[in-house]
Amino acid sequence: MTRLRVLVVEDNPLDAELMMLRLEDEGFDLDWSRVETPEAYAAALESGPDLILSDWNLPRFSGLQALQEMLDRDLDIPFVIVSGRVGEEAAIDALHRGAADYVLKDRLARLGSAITGAIERHRLRREHQRAEAELRLAATVFRSSAEGVVITDAGGNILTVNAAFCAITGYSEAEVVGRNPRLLQSGRQSISFYRDLWAVLVATGTWHGELWNRRKDGRIYPEWMTISAVKDSDGRITQYVGVFTDIANAKQAQADLDFLAHHDALTALPNRVLLADRLEHAIRRTEDPADAVAVILLDLDRFGDVNDAFGHLVGDQLLKAAAVRIRDQLDAGDTLARVGGDEFAIVLEGHGGPEQVVRLVRDLQEWLAMPFTIEGHDIVITGTVGISLYPADSPDAASLLRNAEAAMRQAKAEDRNSIGLYEPGLAARIEERLALSRDLRGAAARGELIVHYQPQMSLVTQSLVGAEALVRWQHPEIGLISPAVFIPLAEELGVIREIGEWVLNAACRQVAEWDTAGLILPRIAVNLSAHELDDEALPSRVRDILSQSGLAPDRLELEVTESMAVRHPDRSAAAMTSLRDLGIDIAMDDFGTGHSSLGQLRRLPLNRLKIDISFVRDIGRDAVSEAIIRATIAFATSLGLGTVAEGVETEPQARFLAEAGCDVGQGYLFGRPMPPSEFLQVATSVGS
Repeated sequence: MTRLRVLVVEDNPLDAELMMLRLEDEGFDLDWSRVETPEAYAAALESGPDLILSDWNLPRFSGLQALQEMLDRDLDIPFVIVSGRVGEEAAIDALHRGAADYVLKDRLARLGSAITGAIERHRLRREHQRAEAELRLAATVFRSSAEGVVITDAGGNILTVNAAFCAITGYSEAEVVGRNPRLLQSGRQSISFYRDLWAVLVATGTWHGELWNRRKDGRIYPEWMTISAVKDSDGRITQYVGVFTDIANAKQAQADLDFLAHHDALTALPNRVLLADRLEHAIRRTEDPADAVAVILLDLDRFGDVNDAFGHLVGDQLLKAAAVRIRDQLDAGDTLARVGGDEFAIVLEGHGGPEQVVRLVRDLQEWLAMPFTIEGHDIVITGTVGISLYPADSPDAASLLRNAEAAMRQAKAEDRNSIGLYEPGLAARIEERLALSRDLRGAAARGELIVHYQPQMSLVTQSLVGAEALVRWQHPEIGLISPAVFIPLAEELGVIREIGEWVLNAACRQVAEWDTAGLILPRIAVNLSAHELDDEALPSRVRDILSQSGLAPDRLELEVTESMAVRHPDRSAAAMTSLRDLGIDIAMDDFGTGHSSLGQLRRLPLNRLKIDISFVRDIGRDAVSEAIIRATIAFATSLGLGTVAEGVETEPQARFLAEAGCDVGQGYLFGRPMPPSEFLQVATSVGS
């Protein structure tokens, strides 16, 4: 393969390196350089690269500027956009301006083929241009041309053809010599088309354009043809030379590109561009206000957990299967689009008013929640939905989509697998949530976080055996905010590690202070987030915090949820083992609510299982929950693990748990989460 000189316009060196490694793995021989400023780009163009790969957005530059600079210099270099954020409309505009192709950074598997295609199209264009200037060259050049060539006499009878002509049309030279090229006509183009062709050829001496011809085997194909009249010294036409290229592959590539401009590449569903167009049409067609146009935005719940647990290939297969399942529940005239990573939009027409739409959505949610079998994995996933209606909620398509998204976000914040109907004032509440997100950044540094402590009592001796540290946010204007509100925000914002480290530090120091005050708390339990468990530096940070507070490692228990532990079983087991090696206990929170197998749990270095509150609250009311509790305790006992029951609120619940063999209870029966000073008073009166 010829060495390819590549100019990369990219401000991220790592992204550029990844692209080049990808291409080298595919067999490209590269000589490349990277620029990120207009000045460096202008200088690099002087060296005449063979190919330009350009990001779309750079701090001081843009892909559009780079493309225009190349065109302004009248340079003919294949220009491929490689970006993570180029929009569909911007990409199509760039292609119209002269870019050869575009590739998304999260779809680099297509980069090699895109470059090969761009270079090939560039080569064909150059060959075509050269062919027009070299038609009079010697027969050897004529025979070896990559384009089909046919030479006729002044009357249009074929004198000779080259090998490429035979390869493209399927006719041998002997079969066509002496015949008229009309034997190739497909019938797709009218008599008037050919009349106009000859009129231009006679008037100007040349014609070029697209023809649809028929091969010998009957297959119709498109070709790009240039016909030139050859004149003798007296100006009389002696021959006509036709040079053509089979453009069937290019046509298909263009059709694919046109499809991708309006459809999602993974699911082949309409994208946002086509969705908006169809929604506009639906609004214009609506005549009966009682028969609303409904816009439904459906977000797959916890789809990221599927990617984390099983990988992106399984995640992609799940998206395609979910798209098929949703499509099967809709009418032929409804539109289903994929508008985000795990978000789908639906436009319904003729389904009636709000009640009918909600009924359809509920049926759709039930159908979606049935297990999928993907690559041998049984996966259950649900969908949270937001609905807006025309004309009740908005008069235009853009607002309807925004309102449906607002309704979906609000529903997702309240509960998964739920339905949100747009209502006035919802946008204001969404804005309030955004404001809360802004305030959460730096809350720990500003001293706005506090820790409450909930007692953990032995169900056998009725003595205090520990406490769980539970963070609260004391907002300076709003007041005390529950972790159920701000912890999901912290995870979205990426500040959960900062908050988690602050809570662990505060809890360890508090236990040390209680030691000085005379309360020796045997164990303090602190929750870990998924982001913290994935952090390779977690064991060293915990060791430093213990060292600074003076707390013995065996008095600290770190809690992980079942779903966290099984996302990456090997990685989670290694992280927990490192923590256990420090002398720290590990507890599994919310046991029984995740998707793990007993085989997976046996591999984890656990000390305790925490029985989820959802089972405890049904003691005395649901025999199944009671059976699950007994089975959990038996399982823990068989592995030598302790058990802690959450949400214990009544004496009958405590008695049942004690009789079932549960070690520790935690809940309002023993005490609510409380500030340190109040906990000290309660704990001192109870005794440790």
